Amino acid sequence: MIKILSTFSCLLILLVFIGCDAKKSADKSETEPAIENAPSQSSSTPETANPSESSAPSTLVPVAKNTVNEKNPAAGTLKSSPKFSNEDSKSDSNESLIPLSLKFLSWNVESEGSDPAVIQQQLAEFTGYDVIALTEVLPEAARDFGNAWGENYDFIVSRSGNNDRMMLIYNKESLSLVRKFEIRDINFKDRYRSPLVAHFKDSRSGKELQVMVNHLARGKAEIRQMQARKLVEWAREQTLPIVAVGDYNFDYVFADRNGNEGFRVFMKDNIWKWIEPIELVDTNWYDNPREPDGKDDYPGSMLDFGFVAGSAKQWRSSCKVIVRDGDFPDDETTSDHRPFELILSSQ
Repeated sequence: MIKILSTFSCLLILLVFIGCDAKKSADKSETEPAIENAPSQSSSTPETANPSESSAPSTLVPVAKNTVNEKNPAAGTLKSSPKFSNEDSKSDSNESLIPLSLKFLSWNVESEGSDPAVIQQQLAEFTGYDVIALTEVLPEAARDFGNAWGENYDFIVSRSGNNDRMMLIYNKESLSLVRKFEIRDINFKDRYRSPLVAHFKDSRSGKELQVMVNHLARGKAEIRQMQARKLVEWAREQTLPIVAVGDYNFDYVFADRNGNEGFRVFMKDNIWKWIEPIELVDTNWYDNPREPDGKDDYPGSMLDFGFVAGSAKQWRSSCKVIVRDGDFPDDETTSDHRPFELILSSQ
């Protein structure tokens, strides 16, 4: 009997052991997924490829490429990083790599001492400029002057100055006008001329700048000095590069390479940089009409200037006074000033 019981107990223990083992196997099969076969080498998903079967495993290292997961979202759970279009990248690249390059013409056209029709014809002979800055413009002549270069150009005209207005004519293909304004604080009791300023954006480089045309006081030195001082204060506070051209009446004499007190005030603290012409040439002819002698009363001097401020002082620059056959002495149809050109490049 004892033998039978012992045998029965052994069998019972064996059955319990087998049952437990079977339960463990069943539990294991429910918690562990079946191992999938590795994809063939022709698979387009690097994350699931078998590196040991690849002859160039280095190409499989960047498994976190967003392009892979975008093609096959099931291949992984990596989050895609922000993407920028090619156009965005191209725009950013252009703004950083393409330099600003502009060509300016500045001219006092002597409003009441010349014939607007003749001036318009002469203006049309100057080509290839991005900005044309004029002083002493008759209000009724402004539109004809602005249209001298055709439909690709637009213009703005100052409100101040009476018959001695200022205007900026610009090429719409190379520059877009952001805003325009006049600095009235410089115009003492509204008896003189407020600087005309245009905030432009260069179409090719995306860079922005301010272009100013000035005509400072002639008769009263103290007013001219005040205007010069206020222009220095204004430029000191600006963040955009500045190009300033026009008739400043600074009486710069070539012999001693110095101007009047207004010039010295304007150049104080090196806020402004004068782009000196490659050759110093008279820009104005004056023969006192009360005692005319056919000679220039102020030889070897200039009144018209081109200046830059801010980051524009680091740009490459050149300036040239334009001399034309028969321009001086002038007559009743032509201007008593010579134009000058200014070329700037941020490269």
